[in-house]
Amino acid sequence: MAAIVNPDMTSRTRNVVLWIVAFKAFKSVTLAALGITLLATRRTDPLDVLFRLALAVHLPVTSRLFDRALLWATGLTVAKQTAIGLTALGYAALMGTEGLGLYMRKPWARWFTVIATGSLVPIEIYEIIRAPHLIRVAVLLANLAVVLYLWRRREVFE
Repeated sequence: MAAIVNPDMTSRTRNVVLWIVAFKAFKSVTLAALGITLLATRRTDPLDVLFRLALAVHLPVTSRLFDRALLWATGLTVAKQTAIGLTALGYAALMGTEGLGLYMRKPWARWFTVIATGSLVPIEIYEIIRAPHLIRVAVLLANLAVVLYLWRRREVFE
């Protein structure tokens, strides 16, 4: 907790870093939930799981989002589901490590986040070109903002 109360940091700088940490935490928790769900449901019918999830969160089963999820789920095999689940857990660990390091103001965390987040930007741009969606653009812009902010604010982590 002492790392947050750095007298050299302005309250605005503290707030920006806390927002970045919250963004990383959100992505980490979301990816961990996805990974655990995929691994826990490997031996069940993916369409059944998807329908139960949609009903649990009150997602209309006639929506475009649900149609896309159904299309994706029909192509799942146990091997694909395992690989995607493990990958999601790996990325969750990466995001969690970035967020924790940034929260603790560790100098390595700044570079770790800049490199890890920046390395995914070309993939995000490719995905936007392939199939543009507002959420993809928003995530790209948020990630670019994080990279640029951390690149320019070295003094926050010294």
